[in-house]
Amino acid sequence: MISRVFNKVGLVLTAVGLLLVLVLFPACAPEEEVGLDPYQEYVASLPEGCFPVPRDCFEQAVEEGELDIYDWAEWWPEEVYQGFSEEFGIKIIRDNFASTDEVLAKFKLNPQLEYDFVLPDLRAFCQLRELGVLQELNHDWLPNVEAYLPEASKEAWYNPNYEYGAPWDICLTAYSYNSAYVDDPRIPSWSVLFEPKEEYRGRISLIDDMYEVIGSALKYLGYSWNSVDEDELNEAKELLLNVKPYVTSFDSWPARPMLEEEIWLAHQWYGDGWFLHQELETILIALPTEGTQITVDPMVIPVGSRHPAAAHLFINYIFRPEVCALICETVAYTPNHTTAGEFLSTEMQQILPSQEYIDEKCEYISADAYTGRGLELRAAIWEEIKR
Repeated sequence: MISRVFNKVGLVLTAVGLLLVLVLFPACAPEEEVGLDPYQEYVASLPEGCFPVPRDCFEQAVEEGELDIYDWAEWWPEEVYQGFSEEFGIKIIRDNFASTDEVLAKFKLNPQLEYDFVLPDLRAFCQLRELGVLQELNHDWLPNVEAYLPEASKEAWYNPNYEYGAPWDICLTAYSYNSAYVDDPRIPSWSVLFEPKEEYRGRISLIDDMYEVIGSALKYLGYSWNSVDEDELNEAKELLLNVKPYVTSFDSWPARPMLEEEIWLAHQWYGDGWFLHQELETILIALPTEGTQITVDPMVIPVGSRHPAAAHLFINYIFRPEVCALICETVAYTPNHTTAGEFLSTEMQQILPSQEYIDEKCEYISADAYTGRGLELRAAIWEEIKR
């Protein structure tokens, strides 16, 4: 009997001892798997060649939870916005503009507009910067831009050290034509547009932008896009007044009338012609013999932004090589990116303007054209043309 008692006591003491071991030495217990936190999951999920924003940017962006965008309608593919929202859980709210002059007017009225991400063209970018409505970019939060933006663009005259904007593209002004109705041996000269045949009467549209229209006329005449010479500008004015009876509209996005074959010749940006070609194969693009304007579209963050981290995260996302390539493949613009071109289709690589054409035939718009005497002369010409 006594031995049985001692045995029971011994079993109890053994059990208590084992319990104390487990309590005092938890490391001896089986380890539970520790999952990755959201930032680590983001880093681990990145495709090859993509660089993550720092943790502080990521966590602030996710906490902000929203991105307010002001851009062109029906331009970038919807997959870009959807992909970003799905990956980061950030809601995108978009507002669209019809022209970059609309962007300028809106910010002049209210410099503290609460947009987080805006896509102006080069002229509007320079003017917005001069208005003081753009905030400096945090380069530490843009590792893809730092890795892939060409050095020439990092130090460009219009944006040294890409301080206020990250230009993702290279764009040229050109014209498109419906080859079912326009069979003209002068193509791709500007003369088709500015000295049109009689059958083109009422079948032409011009971009609703005085710098684009007057600049294109100046290039056709052999002058600088940025000319401030009054005689040269008056010559361009006379040329445009002569073509005006053939023009049915001033339209920066003449997609419907081109596709419905109401107009046959459209003065427009190079990539827009390619977009229309996808819908109607008889619409072709002409890259003018005499030369044209080259521009970029910098991605910017206004000073009134309520979600600056989300904006940086989005810009970094756009500069992923395959994302930038997807946009450029859709809009037919040259990627301003050292690697994205490798992801373009063979067809797209073949139709984009050559570097030789860009170097020899193209001009950037300069402040000479949109300030001072250049602006004064152009505004007077434009008023007469639009009257």
